[in-house]
This record gives sequence, structure tokens and C-alpha cells, in this order.
Amino acid sequence: MGVNVSNFLYKTFYGKDIENITIYMDEDSIKEIHLKIGEPVESSKIKMSVKEIYRTQKVKGNMGYRKIKDNETFIIVKVRVDNLREDSSYYISNMDFFLVDENGKKYDCEMNVLDVKDVLTITTIPPRRYVEGYIIYKVPKDIKTVKITYNFRNIQNIFDSYKAVWEINMSDIPYIEEFPQNTRN
Repeated sequence: MGVNVSNFLYKTFYGKDIENITIYMDEDSIKEIHLKIGEPVESSKIKMSVKEIYRTQKVKGNMGYRKIKDNETFIIVKVRVDNLREDSSYYISNMDFFLVDENGKKYDCEMNVLDVKDVLTITTIPPRRYVEGYIIYKVPKDIKTVKITYNFRNIQNIFDSYKAVWEINMSDIPYIEEFPQNTRN
């Protein structure tokens, strides 16, 4: 899978149309920056981090508990995204992040959990503001490694794009009984 830079962008930069030229960048060749959970990364005045990660068998929303198979588990990822820009908003979504296991298998976020408290959805972050939210994945219990990935695409310079990768061993992810956690004493 790759990114095709359209004639529109070429014309914007160079002032003329192209007919037989396609600039193609293979997403597998994008440089990766490997980070620890809690470690931030910044690009184009956007600062981002995977702050916390948990695993659980129970996720409860306004519409009740989510069903899960015995051989599956939920991975709960808390992210923070800071828009450090002075005058432009940034658009972020839970669908911009992927979970990848040790074999390279990619998992999309769960979409039937949007009624769960504090989940990240499609969000506009105004200048000089931030958002925090949770992204929920359903994965097999027997995976060994969890990598949370986000592609930073630099529109001004596509060759300066990179993938942020936060990695943790499944055995190091704390288990919680239920998400969101019951805070009543």
C-alpha cells in the first residue's frame, strides 16, 4: 500500500500539470521511530504519546458489556495528542492508529465501543489544545507483542514522513477487571 501524490499537489508546488509521472511512496519503507509507552514524539507541531495500555475481558458502555470470545482480550490504549500549532486545527481519529502483533498482523480499533466513556473518536483539536482518549482493540490472547502505530505524514515534504511505534510485550501489559474502571469506593 502506498501514498500517491496527485497532480493537484504537483501543480501546487511546481505550477504545471503532470501527465505521466506518479510519485509513489511505499508505506512499508517509511522510517519508523520506536518508543516506549509514555514516551512522546513530535512532528509538524503535533506532539503525541501512548500514555497507558491495559488488557481486560470486560468493556462496559452505556449499552452494556461487549461480548468477547474466550481466546480474545481487549487492549485499551490511552493516547494524548497535543496541537502545538498557533493557528490551525488538527484532525485525529481512533482509526488513525493501528495495533500490530509480532507477526505483522494489523488490527483495526473496535468501532462498536463508541458509547464507552472517554473513547477517542473523530476529533478536531484547536490550536494550542490537546485531547486524551482511549482506543480499544480486540486481539487473540496468545499474541506476544503489541505495537501501537501512527503514521505522521508531512504534507510539505512527503519524504520526511515517518511511523511512530510504541511497543510492549503482552506479558508486561497490566490486567484490569473491567474498563472503564469502577472508581466508587
